[in-house]
Amino acid sequence: MNLRKLKIFYETATYLNMTKVAKEMYISQPSISQSISELEIEVGAKLFDRIGKKIYLTHEGEVFLNYTRRILNLYEEGIKTIEDFKSNSNGKIVIGASTTIGIYILPDIIKDFSEKFPNIEISLIIENTNHIEKLILENKVDFAFVEGNINSDEIITEKIWEDEIVFICGDSHKFKDKKVVQNNDISNGKFIMRELGSGTRAVIEAYLKNNKIPFNVFLELGNTEAIKRTVEANLGIGCISYRAIEEKVILGDLSIFRLESGKIERDLLFIQHKDKYISNNINEFIKFIKSSYK
Repeated sequence: MNLRKLKIFYETATYLNMTKVAKEMYISQPSISQSISELEIEVGAKLFDRIGKKIYLTHEGEVFLNYTRRILNLYEEGIKTIEDFKSNSNGKIVIGASTTIGIYILPDIIKDFSEKFPNIEISLIIENTNHIEKLILENKVDFAFVEGNINSDEIITEKIWEDEIVFICGDSHKFKDKKVVQNNDISNGKFIMRELGSGTRAVIEAYLKNNKIPFNVFLELGNTEAIKRTVEANLGIGCISYRAIEEKVILGDLSIFRLESGKIERDLLFIQHKDKYISNNINEFIKFIKSSYK
């Protein structure tokens, strides 16, 4: 078994399209078929089912794909680490963050860290929780911060902050002067929510379902700022982190309220892959954030 065969298997398992893989890797389709056949002999199992002109991963193929991804990630980590040693560079940190954390928490932290460590370059990728989990598994980010649940057992999670989600309404809404609203009173409200895959969306829906509160998703939007603007236009009720709305509340542009059933609270998580090599730079950032931003 060699690295090239693993890369061919990984790309084929990802795209399930040999023509596309051949173009991406600049090799012929017969070469792909031969490499996969040799790999299947080596592992002693069929990795793909070939039905008509299409290919599908077998169960054994799905299991082997997870290990292959980790092997390739570790190889890339090793190359990156050696290159850092050779260049004596101060390095780079790539951080992933789900939307609320990436927009409303991390910018100030990154600013303070960069003032203390000016030679460490930082990149921040902001996506919803599902996408950030995928980036961790693919080794596209060094570590991340999310507000939603993580499904993979390859990822280590640690609570780092707490957060509260509040309901918001515009200045002409009937709830604008209320601090607490009865559960039944919002059943017919038009909810403006984040898209599926968002950690905030998952927490809100779980809360409403657990408290047996019917809800109608009137509009789905891909970011928190869009929700704030839409609610401000009095098109419905929003549910977002209090961290994201505090300034608007102070200015009087939006009002917040909670339900009689209680606050919607959640943990904000620090996550990293269990196989991830923790460089000195990554370790410095993790220590900095844990000691400075409880």
